[in-house]
Amino acid sequence: MKVNNALLITELLILILPLKAYAQSQVVNLEEITVTSSRIESAKITRNIDVITSQDLETSSSQDLSDALSNLAPINIISYGGLGASKNIRMRGSTASQVLVLLDSRPINSARDGEVDLSAISLDNIERIEVLRGAGSSLYGAGAMGGTVNIITKDPPQEGQETELASGFGTFRTYTERLSHGARISKFGYLFTSGYQSSEGFRDNSAHNSKDLSAKLQYKLDDANTLTLNSGFYKSKDGNPGPIITPDIDDKQKSLKNFLSLDWNFKPDDSQGASIKIYRNYDRLEFIENSAGSIFDIPFKKDVHATTAKGIDLQLNKQLLDNYHSLLGFNYVANSNDSTASAKHSYSVRAIYTENQLDLFEDLTLNLGGRLDDYSKFGLEASPHLNLLYKINQLLSLRGNVSKSFRAPTFNDLYWPDEGWARGNPNLTPEEGLTRELSLQAQIGKYVLSNLTLYRSDYSDLINWIGEAGVWQPKNINSATIDGVELTNRINISDKLKLNLGYTYLSAKDNEIHKYLIYQPRHRINFSVKCLDIAGFSFEANCDFTGKRFHDQQNAIPMKSFFILGLNISRKFGKNFTAFTQIDNLLNKKYQTVLDYPMPGFSITNGIKLEF
Repeated sequence: MKVNNALLITELLILILPLKAYAQSQVVNLEEITVTSSRIESAKITRNIDVITSQDLETSSSQDLSDALSNLAPINIISYGGLGASKNIRMRGSTASQVLVLLDSRPINSARDGEVDLSAISLDNIERIEVLRGAGSSLYGAGAMGGTVNIITKDPPQEGQETELASGFGTFRTYTERLSHGARISKFGYLFTSGYQSSEGFRDNSAHNSKDLSAKLQYKLDDANTLTLNSGFYKSKDGNPGPIITPDIDDKQKSLKNFLSLDWNFKPDDSQGASIKIYRNYDRLEFIENSAGSIFDIPFKKDVHATTAKGIDLQLNKQLLDNYHSLLGFNYVANSNDSTASAKHSYSVRAIYTENQLDLFEDLTLNLGGRLDDYSKFGLEASPHLNLLYKINQLLSLRGNVSKSFRAPTFNDLYWPDEGWARGNPNLTPEEGLTRELSLQAQIGKYVLSNLTLYRSDYSDLINWIGEAGVWQPKNINSATIDGVELTNRINISDKLKLNLGYTYLSAKDNEIHKYLIYQPRHRINFSVKCLDIAGFSFEANCDFTGKRFHDQQNAIPMKSFFILGLNISRKFGKNFTAFTQIDNLLNKKYQTVLDYPMPGFSITNGIKLEF
């Protein structure tokens, strides 16, 4: 399937004409929400975004963040196993390092490999998740080629105190304990969250043990000024069983992550504001091989990789005219990597960005902006964007977007140690992309909100590891064209009964060899049914179909399609006590998202939650 600009316009016009006629007799006010996936906070959203709220998470069957995101049409989760195994996100045909993940607008992708392990992020402290589909480098810089995920954590209570305690026990002797406590005392508020999780795992050497703690301290200097100190750490130890064809029975992996962020937000009114964010991310990863020794008494080997990012972001915004809002920002980040395998390396990036939103007419909004990044290692990268929102009427909205994006090479790409069979390439340049998309959103009757999106992304200078003379080395040689269609339907039959249905068609091909990119399914279907507070019970069922993918560049090794069903049942007793049951892989399907890394079968978790 080949999607070009003429086809995009033609198909959208075909859809618009009958729906516009229908809309004239069925007028319904669409819900307006304010999101931060555009740096200009506005109810007029010129980009395609998805929002997952804390209530959605509480009533879902999601065991971790990867489960919650997998229900969205453009997202493809790659998982290496059960609890504690690495899980990363791909969007719209991208790799994991081409998706940017933010935590309270603070980038958390590791400069070591460009990825984020979703299994290390707790669901309990999340207020909402905003998923920006498609290129976002014009707003956030490197890595936002396939999409951007902004995870927004909860603030301290607005008044009084709140405490929540949760405990669960499940299959594979899995224990989960969570505690959060927050309070507001005059102008000062705090929120502490902590958790513990352990599991024996479903494979040999797949045990998991983790602890996390976070603290958010907030002080309101006055109604317009707020200071926020946010910090936390995550520590885990996991078995590393490897692929089933060559399993490792004693390899281990340890992880330590911590961060510190200080934010000042000044917002005297809705027409202007300023903010400063200063942060530090630390990520330490240890690989321990032959941890138990061997029959040949060979001592164990340990590789340690410590990555640090220190950044500052300054942002100013102003409503210059009744119909014109402008934003200007400055950003600086210093990245360093200290590895026992590849030595010490560092680079820095300075950036300036702007966003300008103009209401040309009552129903037509333009958003024009861009970003200029200056890398100490790679030089300048420019990422402009142009978005539009046209409200055809109260029921129909048309959105368009043209954006450039890029991904900087990681420390692993640049400095992988020369081990005889592989080595890095310090001469790599950033990958680049150009995305165009059109989408139509329609309110159909009183109950259905549908969105149809067609897009094309052209990627160039893609980094690919090439084997020559027995040595693998990354090079900027590949290009790819990614065509896609996304259809989502949100059906609110009542306040207590909600359905979601999504379908994605994806054609992601390497332009050099005309083969599909690895691990990119052509077809995905997501379906969920949610029943809320029926005789005190709440139910949610999630269905996920992922079509055939390929493990290799030549498309000679296909991966089987799979269908997964999850279920969540909860019962509230009074205002403070909730009992829940979460079931994953209800049909006990055998499947893999990565070749030779099996996923768990049927698993169940029972638990309780107490609020006071």
